[in-house]
Amino acid sequence: MKHNTTLTLIITLASLLLFSLAGVSYFKRQTDDLPFRCSAFSRYDLSRHENNKIEFVVSQNLRFINLQSGYLLLNGQATYGDKVTILNRRIALSEGSKIEHDTYRYKIRKIISSTNDTTPDAIFNLLLAEITLDPGYLQLDITQVDKKTYLVGGPLSFLFNCQRY
Repeated sequence: MKHNTTLTLIITLASLLLFSLAGVSYFKRQTDDLPFRCSAFSRYDLSRHENNKIEFVVSQNLRFINLQSGYLLLNGQATYGDKVTILNRRIALSEGSKIEHDTYRYKIRKIISSTNDTTPDAIFNLLLAEITLDPGYLQLDITQVDKKTYLVGGPLSFLFNCQRY
């Protein structure tokens, strides 16, 4: 009888220690998630036919400051038909939440065009539709590939990989 009580006590203490270490590790990792900043260079070819060229070549800078705010910078150029324009926009994010292990969802609060941005909104909205399902929200999966490299995916496909800084 005494042997069973001792064994039960040892198993209980070992389990408690194991769960405590797992909990500390989990919450430490959660606090390291934010702020999250990474940058990448991407090319989006949205052309459906050769004579209807729509292409974006942009540097992207993703910053989740905290769960309440963040932004996505898109800088580069847009080509549609025979026109080439400058794309320089900031998508301001708010009301964020972590909806799964590696998925963040933010409300698009505002899209701000720089003074040198010459891309028409209708063309920019094609890129925005590629990144988001709903023009009111940005939902991204952030999957760690190695120590500082992440694969960033949208609801429809992987969008880019980036380096965290």
